[in-house]
Amino acid sequence: MFTIIISEKGGADRREAFDRNEINVGRVQGNDLMLAKGNVSKHHARLLFRDGRFIVTDLKSTNGTYVNGRKISQATIVREGDKIYVGDFVLRLETGRAEAQESASPGTPARGSGRSPAATRAASSSPPGEKASATAAASAPGSGPSPLSPIRRATEGQSSVSHVSHFPLEREPDSESAPDLLGEVGASPGVPRSDSSPSSPDRTGPNALQKASEASPSSRPLASEASRQASHRRALTTLLDRVADVVDLAPLSGTPTVDPALSERIDTAVQAQAKALRSSGEVDSADFDLLAREALRELLGLGPIGPLLEDDETTEIHVARHDSVLGIGAGQPTFAFPPFSSEEALARVVRRLVAQSGEPLGTGEGVIERKLARGASLVALPPSIAGRWIVTIRKRRRVQASLGALRRSRALSGAMMAFLEACIEARSNVLVVGSGPAAVASMIAALVSGAKAGERVALIGRDDDIAVGEASGIALPDGPSGAVDSVAASMRLAIERLVITSFSGAVVPAIVEAIGAGCEGVVAGVSAPSLRHALARLSVQVAMARPGMSIEAAREAIGGSFDVAVELSKPEHGRLRVLRLAELDGADVNGVAVRDLFVATQDAASSDSNAPAFVSTGARPQLLQSFAARGIKLDDTLFKRTKPQAS
Repeated sequence: MFTIIISEKGGADRREAFDRNEINVGRVQGNDLMLAKGNVSKHHARLLFRDGRFIVTDLKSTNGTYVNGRKISQATIVREGDKIYVGDFVLRLETGRAEAQESASPGTPARGSGRSPAATRAASSSPPGEKASATAAASAPGSGPSPLSPIRRATEGQSSVSHVSHFPLEREPDSESAPDLLGEVGASPGVPRSDSSPSSPDRTGPNALQKASEASPSSRPLASEASRQASHRRALTTLLDRVADVVDLAPLSGTPTVDPALSERIDTAVQAQAKALRSSGEVDSADFDLLAREALRELLGLGPIGPLLEDDETTEIHVARHDSVLGIGAGQPTFAFPPFSSEEALARVVRRLVAQSGEPLGTGEGVIERKLARGASLVALPPSIAGRWIVTIRKRRRVQASLGALRRSRALSGAMMAFLEACIEARSNVLVVGSGPAAVASMIAALVSGAKAGERVALIGRDDDIAVGEASGIALPDGPSGAVDSVAASMRLAIERLVITSFSGAVVPAIVEAIGAGCEGVVAGVSAPSLRHALARLSVQVAMARPGMSIEAAREAIGGSFDVAVELSKPEHGRLRVLRLAELDGADVNGVAVRDLFVATQDAASSDSNAPAFVSTGARPQLLQSFAARGIKLDDTLFKRTKPQAS
């Protein structure tokens, strides 16, 4: 532990105590010691305490760093009492031993530290290399070292790089700004929170962080990895700051492409500054070429978002803040490394993405929604709404499925599959309800995969590209108004099947009207917690679109438009399951009339192939008459009432 006494021209002295062996001094937030004056650089100097000695290094600041009136140009040893000049500030250093002497009276905490005498004595009596950790342990009972989750590097195919530190950190200064998997995307088994501050709620039980760090040997490699990543991020930030000092980066904002002349100047500046950093030894890095590539990617490309957009396995990208870029692929969340260096860098990339969409950013625009290349969709919240930039990008996915595959995965029974195949062949109107768009899209893809060769299938979807088997798929515009126009266009084109993956809003009454005019083969997907919720919402949307229509009439319109409803249970472990298969028949006093044909039992999730996962209710579908008229025959025994086995 050591203390810095800060004196400012015309101001009173103040003291800052630190329990780490390396601190950064600068003008902006993110530095361990922030000195907010114009003659202090963003990242001005670094102080290191090792083996009982202080070492100060100037970080190529504009006005320089001085020790006892002499400007330093390399790492310099300073002693207690020496004066370090940073802009208008004078810094003097004291070790923990000095503070322990000042706080020798019982019950008096060390000055400027807020710690108990026991904590100060423990720190001062420990070997120099152990003072920081001893002090932290004494001052925060029950909060041991907090290992960070490993962060995936997204560096355009580059292999992982080891960053060698000449002075290993005993406490990671930048760990507070590292992405927190639990804080952003929910709990992850076996990963403790990196936030171990006393004010943070304990989500894993009393003293869980301390127990995890003591019991798990893997916490030491995680802490070492976090230290290397933080060192690399500081090196990248330093490089970008130095480039910004020699090149005006303002023209980079809001342009889809960078002017070639400016791009060349930036490239030259990045290479020159990276070479200067290598020669000066100002930062620790094992690969300055990689550092330069990452700087160019942020300045001229899309930063960490770029590799995620190119990665076919990544389906979603979420940026909760500039230093937390999360990619989701195959259901697994991974953080991109390195993230954006600053909020300004993230804002620059958002404006670049918006410009590339072909629709410029409007003045005072609130929620920003744009279509990107390859069918991806961008939703961004600016600082005027969220306080900082928040970005979500969803890629358009190719969804392929079949009823046969769902049968093999026990998502439905053989009888249910036979009935749904008959519905598709008879061009019945089917409503699919699920708790998420991914599950709904998978079931819709399975249904339309049975379309016959030569049929034209109109697809109105926002996020997914549904494979239609041997049929001819026609993608039509979506969106609040585009979908309505697409429904009208489908009617004029005499499309055989109409598929809507997001059935809500103004398109609902448009579809009801189209079905009333003779449209068949409609497959519509609704994201809702249950079939009951979905039918209630659709009825209200129809009633609101038609002034004077009662809610009872709207229910009758919905119940009379769709023949069959498929309700999906919430997917578990990524597996899709049908919860119920029902026939709709108008409306009654309770709402839309629903007649269950097949329902899942409590054994539906069982891996025992002998367990009856689905049962028939014994209800005979009215659609059988329509099937017979079209020459489609189904065995009546499919609908014979079955009883689940007693558990």
